[in-house]
Amino acid sequence: MEYVKTQYRHPKYINPATDFGFKFIFKDEEITRGFLNALLQKQNPETNIAKVKIVDGEADDTNKETRRVVYDVYCETDSGEEFVIEMQNDQQEYFSDRIVMYLSRAVSRQQKKGYINFINAKGEEDRKPWDYHLANIYGVFFMNFKDEKRPKAFSHCTLSDTEDHEIDSDVIQYWKIQMPFYREMKESDCKTDIDKWIFNLSNMESMETQLAFTQEIPLFARLEKMAEYSALDKKQQRLYDESFHNYMCYHGQLDYKYKKGHDEGIAEGRMEGIAEERAKAHKASLQSALTIYKTGLMPLEQIAKALNLDIEELKEYVNTH
Repeated sequence: MEYVKTQYRHPKYINPATDFGFKFIFKDEEITRGFLNALLQKQNPETNIAKVKIVDGEADDTNKETRRVVYDVYCETDSGEEFVIEMQNDQQEYFSDRIVMYLSRAVSRQQKKGYINFINAKGEEDRKPWDYHLANIYGVFFMNFKDEKRPKAFSHCTLSDTEDHEIDSDVIQYWKIQMPFYREMKESDCKTDIDKWIFNLSNMESMETQLAFTQEIPLFARLEKMAEYSALDKKQQRLYDESFHNYMCYHGQLDYKYKKGHDEGIAEGRMEGIAEERAKAHKASLQSALTIYKTGLMPLEQIAKALNLDIEELKEYVNTH
């Protein structure tokens, strides 16, 4: 059966869940400052970050395979506070433990040895032992999945007493943002500024007109303009296409692994309703293949081979969708 190659039209906006899209957005200091202010002002409306500096390099040094699905941006504020903003595209068994280790590393880098120099009340240079005073370390973790153990759209975590929930130390704080919940929301469900930020970032890739809430939050006009695919130069478009291709291939591989796991379950006789689940997994693989094919970055035969799909069946699926 012959298949017809369809003309793929890029979505209006880049996808923030891709490596390029995430870093392109959050390496803009004005966008990041606005986002972080909205985040902190949810707890304390008086908070105001005047300036953010993006620090070169990534805060995590995990292996290459992990870097395919985890991207981060590291920044500092004018008051010396540090932020790690991360996108995580796949679930991890010890995700919260990883967050603690990740942020603890940033805390340990503040350790001073011996004495610290300062200017005393007389205006003279003096020194004193380091008193363990630490600048706050914040982590913002976008989760492009629902956490099965704790399915909650927005969580703010810190060190607190287990009985009265009073904060014992706020040096380490982190937020977990589960993006799928925001894709299920309506604009009217967004009550706070940070809800509106996360709603736009979670739904941007599927929006065909302007971003939501642009009249309420003027900075969204900047986000809207810079995130349009057509506004990227040729080099940026190529880098984004490569990043999007890697993103879709990874999710295609997840679909394949899911299908393979179900097949292995048949042999072991441990799964109920396996026929229905296999059909769902197979359909998901076909849909992933179609999405990758529409980008124009990979021929159909190569996609079929990568996802272990029958080429004739895939051609028919492309023709009918």
